Amino acid sequence: MDSDRFVKWITDTSMKLRILHAALCETAIYDSGTKSIGDYTLLYSGLPSVNKTRSVHGVAVLLDKRATNNWKQSSSEWQAITERLIKVRLKCTSMHITFIAVYAPVNPSNKTMADNSEKFYMDLQETMDGISKKDMIVLMGDFNARVSQPQHPTTFRTVGPFTMDAQNENGESLVDFCTTNNL
Repeated sequence: MDSDRFVKWITDTSMKLRILHAALCETAIYDSGTKSIGDYTLLYSGLPSVNKTRSVHGVAVLLDKRATNNWKQSSSEWQAITERLIKVRLKCTSMHITFIAVYAPVNPSNKTMADNSEKFYMDLQETMDGISKKDMIVLMGDFNARVSQPQHPTTFRTVGPFTMDAQNENGESLVDFCTTNNL
């Protein structure tokens, strides 16, 4: 399915299910920008279109009509950080909400993949560090992670009851990230 048909399908599905906002991963959309699709707005971040020989990845945030209106009227902001990270900040009356949509690299099996994973978490941490402490943070997307029951007392607060039998390397990175950021 090409990216335009994918975006139309996901928007139609979101309208039917009354989804207010969503993170979309592995969108295969090049470049970064915004698209209006009916009452919805798609803010997306992908590889520059000059890199069409590589895997596309791509991540996006889809906003419904109400969130779109808020985003447009309150001079809210967004930032395409990498093809795997996007940040959208809605300035609401009582508080500001920052959405971070992610598409993490798969579990590393070699040095290059491990470097990509490390860079992803460094970019994510830098993004978190730039968010006001007063904002509500909604972190959403695909972390390609499996998280098991906490093994260390410091992670009990971070990991809930619904876990996997075994944790992978990405799961460990995710738990460490969430613990560091009090998520």
